[in-house]
Formats: sequence, structure tokens, C-alpha cells
Amino acid sequence: MTYEFIEVENIGNVGVVRLNRPEKLNAWNAEMGAEVRNAIETFNNDPVVGSIVTTGNGRAFCAGADISGWSQDLAGEREWTPVERSTDEENWIDFCTRSKPLIAAVRGYAVGIGVTQILPYDLRLACENARFSFRFVRVGLLPELGSTALLPRLIGLGRAVEACMTARDIKAEEALRIGLVTEVIPESTFFERVLEVAEIIAANPTTQLMQTKELFAKNIVEPDFGKIMRQEGEALGIARKSAEHREAVQAFLEKREPNFR
Repeated sequence: MTYEFIEVENIGNVGVVRLNRPEKLNAWNAEMGAEVRNAIETFNNDPVVGSIVTTGNGRAFCAGADISGWSQDLAGEREWTPVERSTDEENWIDFCTRSKPLIAAVRGYAVGIGVTQILPYDLRLACENARFSFRFVRVGLLPELGSTALLPRLIGLGRAVEACMTARDIKAEEALRIGLVTEVIPESTFFERVLEVAEIIAANPTTQLMQTKELFAKNIVEPDFGKIMRQEGEALGIARKSAEHREAVQAFLEKREPNFR
């Protein structure tokens, strides 16, 4: 398959997916999401690949959703539906859970969906310049992709609520301290170290690695992620129609700070 918004590469036993919209700081759109899912599934079906790394080209991992097209939503030119919009499509968390070991290699900013998409990954490795932000309320929206369940598991309920309500930047060292990432790596050796970790994991038997993932998923207190995502989607749909969201989009288009008061 030819990809427009990502690049893929096999490096030994490691599959690498690179978000590839550097001119837009790898801003996420539906097409990129479909390509990432397809690439991961392709690596899942490749017997040579033992682990999968997702990273971003350029200065950012992913600066969040591409909001340049949101004015179409506000004008009624396009109907918005939740990220997990098809009941026939496996939800993102279940997809990640059944995939081979997934490693997020974050350099620069991971904002909004740029960070929630990697919460179901098995490891998150941060470059020393990484910044994480759950910036949904700043644009009149709400967290999604099961993050209201996954984030508290990783960093605790209090920290999760604080991160989402303040929408502040979380630097790499703090992300390590609170458990959002497992390692902070100097920029000079970043991808070299990421590959080293990925290769260590890939050297192990795939069947046992995937069974280990399955056991962790089953044995942690697991709510119905489909229900969580439906609830998030319904709430997010209401937020999409809010005055705050409209103001945020208008401010972005007019290159000014939003006024929510």
C-alpha cells in the first residue's frame, strides 16, 4: 500500500511507522489514522517483525488534530462523528492490545490525540525535548480514545484530572516521574536507543509477548472500553456544537487568542 501521511520501514526485526506531515507538525487527520492502523496491521502479519515503533518526522511527534478543516464542521458542510465511528471497526484500544508490542518514540510535542493515541501502547519513550499536553479544553473539546480510563491508570486519577483541566505542558522529566513514559533519552542518541529497546523486545518470542499483553489487559480492572468510547463520543459531539469550540476554531482561523469569557 502507498501511504500519503506516514512512512514505514523494516529495520531488522522492528517495524517503524513515521508520522510524515512535518510541515504541519504531524497534525492528525482521519486519513493518517487509517494509514497508521493499516501499517501496524501489516507489521502484525509480518512474521519477521517482533515489535513496532511509532515516531514522527520533523520537530514534533504529533501536534494534535488537524483543525484546519474544522470550519467545515461548524458550517455544516461535513458531519462529525467520533473517532471510533464504526461499530464494525475494532476500537483503537482493543486493536493496540492484540497487536505486537507497540513502542511510541516521542520527540517534541505530543498534543491532544497526539498523546491519547499512544496511551494504549506498551511503552512510551521520550526524547529529552518531548512535551505532552492534553489540550482538549483549550479548544472547547474533551479527551477521547479511552483516555479518561487509561490516563488515570498510568499516572493516577488526581494527576490525570489536573493534566486535562489545566491543559498544561508536561516536560519529559516530569512525564517520567509520574509514569507517563518509561525512559527519557538524550536527543543525540534518541532513535538509536529506541531501536535498541525495540530490538530487545523483538528478540523474544512473539506468541509469548502477545500473550503477556493479553494477560495484562485481562487482569487489570478493565471496564467496557466500547462503552467508554461511546460516552466520550456523545459528549464530544455535544462539545463540537458548543460556543467555546466555535470560538476556538474562529480564533485559530483568525490567528488570535480565543476568548472563552
